[in-house]
Amino acid sequence: MELECGLLPFQLQSDPMNELIDRAKAGDSIAMEELLASVAPLLQRFGVLMCRDQTDAEDVLQDALLSIATHLSEFEGRASFSSWAFTLARSACSHKRRGQKNQPQLALDEALDSAEPSASPEQLTADRELAQVLNQALARLPEDYREVIMLRDMEDMTAPEAAESLGISVEALKSRLHRARSALRAVLSPVFEPVPASSGANCPDVMALWSRKLEGDLSAFDCAQMEQHIETCPACFSACSALKAALLACRTANSAEVGPQVRLVVKGAIRNWIKAGGSCLEK
Repeated sequence: MELECGLLPFQLQSDPMNELIDRAKAGDSIAMEELLASVAPLLQRFGVLMCRDQTDAEDVLQDALLSIATHLSEFEGRASFSSWAFTLARSACSHKRRGQKNQPQLALDEALDSAEPSASPEQLTADRELAQVLNQALARLPEDYREVIMLRDMEDMTAPEAAESLGISVEALKSRLHRARSALRAVLSPVFEPVPASSGANCPDVMALWSRKLEGDLSAFDCAQMEQHIETCPACFSACSALKAALLACRTANSAEVGPQVRLVVKGAIRNWIKAGGSCLEK
């Protein structure tokens, strides 16, 4: 019996990312630069959020990119490439931040200055103002809260990917994420919820419920019950609106563009990788 259109029933499609990784592993410097550029924005944002000054953030980006290039042969594809790259960046940041706990936090809005000007001046101003508010809020959260919010709500990693990056279980990640989101909403409430209503004695923990809904862990019945309560409770409606606004701010702060400064760091990592004998192609 002939197959329709002559296609095999389970014809596989090639994955462009896997092809890029294979070329980079073989020493293709062009592929390696493209690969590093694909994760450079993630690593830059991580350095900005977790390091204590501009120089350290840049050093973490450089060290992480070079580590990715040097150890790419060890990447076996069991986790996503971005989560594997984040793990290396986290290790580089940990080394850099030792003994520097009292230095001032680098502001998120400073990272916007290196972004390519694709938006209008008005939009850039609004984005910087939002980034300043978000940075101040994130700086007040514990480090482990900042990490989970970044991975899930800024970088949109899946729960398994984020858990793999942090070396914890998916259950532990979600539990930490629920607490982190609630803490972020509380810190941002003066901005998004300037005059909050008083909660009732019988109000459920809508922050935890809403976070569980975002993770797909809330049953249809419980979700309907929560939404019904929110419609009739001004305090819970206000709290959920503030949380949604806070998470939207996280997504807005995530720019996928690779700015000129980051491109220079990528090229510097490539040059060091080539000097170390990692490339088989001249650029």
